[in-house]
Amino acid sequence: MPFQITRRVLSACVVSLLLGLAVGLWVVPSTSGAQDDALYFVATGQRLSNEYGFLAHWRSSNGPLTLGAPITPPLDERGLMVQYFERGRLELHPEYAGAVLRGRLGAEYAAALWKHFAPPAPLPTEATSARVFPATGYTLDVPFRTFWEGAGGLDVFGVPLSAPVWEYVGTQPALVQYFERARLEYYPGTAPESAVQLGALGRDLALLRGLSTTPVAPAGALAVDSLGQPAPTPQPVTVPEPTALPPTVAPPVAAAQATPTIAPPVQPKATITAPPPALSSGKSIIVDLSAQWLYAYEGATLVFDAPVSTGRDGFNTPIGRFAIYHKAPLQTMRGCAGGECWTVPNVPNAMYIVGGVALHGTYWHNQFGTGVRRSHGCVNLPLNAAAWLYTWAPLGTPVTVRW
Repeated sequence: MPFQITRRVLSACVVSLLLGLAVGLWVVPSTSGAQDDALYFVATGQRLSNEYGFLAHWRSSNGPLTLGAPITPPLDERGLMVQYFERGRLELHPEYAGAVLRGRLGAEYAAALWKHFAPPAPLPTEATSARVFPATGYTLDVPFRTFWEGAGGLDVFGVPLSAPVWEYVGTQPALVQYFERARLEYYPGTAPESAVQLGALGRDLALLRGLSTTPVAPAGALAVDSLGQPAPTPQPVTVPEPTALPPTVAPPVAAAQATPTIAPPVQPKATITAPPPALSSGKSIIVDLSAQWLYAYEGATLVFDAPVSTGRDGFNTPIGRFAIYHKAPLQTMRGCAGGECWTVPNVPNAMYIVGGVALHGTYWHNQFGTGVRRSHGCVNLPLNAAAWLYTWAPLGTPVTVRW
């Protein structure tokens, strides 16, 4: 009898299996050459996986629009696992049962660049299309409200931190509004479907903090484009050795006391090899720390030079190859480092090259080119020289700082 029961059970199992296969209830998982639980973004050379739940969040929160492609690997930032994207940052929060949340990039970026917003206007007393946020006192209205509500609302953007204000984004003026986690940008005259865009604050803040965006290996991940669509698998690339920096050239003997020439073109003071241009504009800048002098090039032609004063000991100006990533025509600079704090109002023509280090105009001393290094790391320029350079150098202009 036990044997007969076993046979009946086995027969039933076989029948169930056959029926399941026939109607498609039993699914055999497919396999492929690349992992579909990890993506490799060819444009940025970064992987996105579910090791910390970031890929699932990217997929479920319209990642191609609201985050863009990853620009760093996952990294530990003050004890929190995070990953930076073009337009945002994802964070793994163990204190909230392992929830993945958006970073407060709008607030952090505004604070890093010492932005101060006008107080909110009095709340409307009559019916209006604006949405009011009592937490900050600011409102949300056209042209940003429809985009804000349709692309994720509070979860993605947070509350507004400013009223709409006009700013230069790169070389283009835009109406922008800052939120806790993002900056929305409106470009008049653009096609309606693309008139409102998300600012690339993830990219800008990663540059500001000097984070590594060096591409990583695909490691079997599925190669995709910036929208997450399959793309050709990238081939290994051999990175050439960097070219040698130009030789140090000291300024003329009397140049330290001279007023810098501010209108190009000027004749080179000495033979010097310019770095290879990295932009279509062909413009580049060299800051020579030993000479305390700045040189500006168009291609291989020296078009402008000026004396500078760089970071003093303990606040040394960093050496390396950088690029102008943010410009501010006038701002108050504040900071604390090395046991010192400072507040300097109305600093003109600031051009940031790495972190909080900028080339900028300086009105509080006149020791440029003398060998006296006065700054907290920035490159101090005479006012007229900074004004010329600010107009001449677009965002992305390569800047080499060397001895």
